[in-house]
Amino acid sequence: MTLCAQHAEELDHHPDWSNSWNKVSVGLTTHSVGTLTKLDIQLAKAMDVIAN
Repeated sequence: MTLCAQHAEELDHHPDWSNSWNKVSVGLTTHSVGTLTKLDIQLAKAMDVIAN
């Protein structure tokens, strides 16, 4: 989660997320646009790489 947060900061993109004991939920939607953007997809791909 920390690595993902650092990457999001580098992109200046801050998703909605929450975490509890063994679960992290991330909502990737650009609120100003009301939908997914290229930046959301870029961050999602980076998060997949970090998770693996």
